[in-house]
Amino acid sequence: MLEKLHKYVLGHMKLAGGDILACQSPDIVRDFAKAMRKLMPGYALIERRDLMKAAMVDGQDAMDAMLDYLALHHTCSKETINGEDTISWQRHRKATGLDGKTGWIVPIATGFQGISEPAKAQNQRDPDAPHRFAESLVTLGEFKMPFRLESPDELLWRYHVDDDNQLYLCIQQAFEAELVHDDY
Repeated sequence: MLEKLHKYVLGHMKLAGGDILACQSPDIVRDFAKAMRKLMPGYALIERRDLMKAAMVDGQDAMDAMLDYLALHHTCSKETINGEDTISWQRHRKATGLDGKTGWIVPIATGFQGISEPAKAQNQRDPDAPHRFAESLVTLGEFKMPFRLESPDELLWRYHVDDDNQLYLCIQQAFEAELVHDDY
């Protein structure tokens, strides 16, 4: 089974948009802490929709909320040491409010929302599948060191389709239960 998985990864899988040309044979690791150590020094991409929702509850619109977390603010300070002026620059960004150990916040596309009804379209690629126009859905993500993760659900992503709202999402498994009671 592991040999088949190894061949599949080498022949079909991609990582960060590129082909996987070589990798070690997979093994089964049942201890989550040990598995996370094996991922070092890499990063895990964590969905941070919670930041967007909190900012929007506070009255910001979605675009302002996103830009507020992505903006880097530069300030300078002047200090006089031994009669000479020294200027130093500092870079600040909005804190995520988690544990003070912030990863890097980035915008991520997590799916699509349909903006038209399914129908046939002229020259569509698959004549048997209905065509629908859609817009990208963007939220915030955080690159986080794997040793800061608490459960495998924080690492795993899965597809979620909400036909009533015409949403097609790739969400983190840890947030899947929220979607039942939540608007995206």
